[in-house]
Amino acid sequence: MPGSNPRANASPPTEGGSDAETILVIDDQDRVRVVVREMLQMKGYTVLDTGDPQEALQLTEKHAIRLLLADVVMPVMTGTELARRVQAISPQTRVLLMSGSTVFDAAASGYPFIAKPFTPDALAARVRQVLT
Repeated sequence: MPGSNPRANASPPTEGGSDAETILVIDDQDRVRVVVREMLQMKGYTVLDTGDPQEALQLTEKHAIRLLLADVVMPVMTGTELARRVQAISPQTRVLLMSGSTVFDAAASGYPFIAKPFTPDALAARVRQVLT
């Protein structure tokens, strides 16, 4: 599937992350996913990304994912459903949902949330909050 190949950050960690802080970004919009990945890499996180929920589940089985950053509204599987499945595979994986939708009820999902669009600093702060 074009644009769904996971990419790992090879640069050393900086201010925000560590080797143990791998983030899996999933968004069905390639452009959004690339921008979010780059924001997180700039903060020193190792980032894997995909646009395919099934591939996200496979990556969760193969890698120690510290945080799943998932878009809420995606075809095939919602971010909330993906979060449940990821945590069934890897209970220690934290979840942060993101959406530009104004109808998403973040409180009802039971997961932390960040509204799109966001700045790199706002994303980094929210990720840090979820990871600590």
